[in-house]
Amino acid sequence: MSLYTLSDIKHIYYNKPVLHFKHLEIQEGKIVGISGKNGSGKSTLLRLLAFLEKPTQGEILYKGEKITHSKEIAILLPEVCLLARSVRQNLEYVFKIRNQKVDMTKIKEVLSLVGLDEKIFLDRKHSQLSSGEKQRVGLAQRLLLFPKVLLLDEPTNSLDNAGLEAFSQAIYWANQTLGTTIITISHDKRWLDEISNVRLKLHFGKLITQNDTHILSHNWGRDVQGNKTYDFGNGELLHLPNSKELDMREGIIVTQEHLLLNPNQKSQIFQATIVGIRLNPKNHNEIILEYKIGNEILRKIIPPQEAQNYKIFDCIKVGFDTQGILSVNKS
Repeated sequence: MSLYTLSDIKHIYYNKPVLHFKHLEIQEGKIVGISGKNGSGKSTLLRLLAFLEKPTQGEILYKGEKITHSKEIAILLPEVCLLARSVRQNLEYVFKIRNQKVDMTKIKEVLSLVGLDEKIFLDRKHSQLSSGEKQRVGLAQRLLLFPKVLLLDEPTNSLDNAGLEAFSQAIYWANQTLGTTIITISHDKRWLDEISNVRLKLHFGKLITQNDTHILSHNWGRDVQGNKTYDFGNGELLHLPNSKELDMREGIIVTQEHLLLNPNQKSQIFQATIVGIRLNPKNHNEIILEYKIGNEILRKIIPPQEAQNYKIFDCIKVGFDTQGILSVNKS
C-alpha cells in the first residue's frame, strides 16, 4: 500500500529551489534511507513528510488523502529537546500529554530497546546525558507513541558503536513489531545501505534511486564548442551535445535508462570489460552487470535470462543516451 505519494514537488526558500522532482511513492512498512550532500534538500523533504511545511508547488498525499497533520507521524531531529528533568519524567511525559496512565512496563521496554539500562538511566538527569544518550532517549520517546511513520534526521551523528547498534535494533523492532514505516536521512551511507530496503539519493533537490544510478563527477571538461565532455581515464571521452549551460556542480546523474548495452551506430560507442555479474541483493529477480570503461565501473541492471549472454572479462560495446542524460540534469 502506498503510504506517501508526492507529485510535481517544488519547494523554494528565498527564491532558490531546494526540492524539484516529479514523483515519489513510499510504500507502507518499508525502511527508506535517503542520502545526499549538504544542501541537497534532505531535511526539507523530511519536514514535508512530517507536514511541518507545505511544498511551494505540488501535492503530497498520505494514505491517498490530502492532510495537514497526523498523529501517526513522529519525527526525531538531530538536536533532541528533552525536558530539564530525569529520563523517567521525560518518558512519563509522553503518556501525560495523551492523557494516559503511565505504563512503567512500556517505559522499561523502550529503554531496553535503545540499549539504556533502566537501573542506571531512569533517574538520570537530562544534563547528565551525553549527546548520543539523549538521541537514544529521544528515540525511546517516539517508540512510546507507537507511530505509523518514524522520520529520522541524521540520527547517527552522536552515536558510538554500541549506541549505533542499539539504535539500529530499535528501528528494526519498530518496523517488524509495530509495522512502522521508517524514513531516515543520513550522511552515513554504509549504515543506510545496511538498514534500508529502499535507498534514495537527493542531488541538488532531485531524487534518484541510489542503487540504480551513477553520478559522474571527477573528470569533466569542455570541447572546443564549450560542451561538456567526460574522460573515463583512458582517453575516451563522452560528449554531451548542447550542454554548454549545463550546471554540473557536483556531478552529472546517469540513470539505468541512460546506460545502453549493444548500442546502435548512432550512439557514441565505448569498449568495456565485464568485471562483475552478481545477484541484486535488494531484488533477487535482477542481475547487476558491472563493466569498466577506462577507470570507471558502471552497473547495469538486467533480467536473469540475459545474464547468460555475458561472462567475466568479456569485452562488450556500450553507449549512453546523451539526450536522456541532458533532460534529467537540466533544471
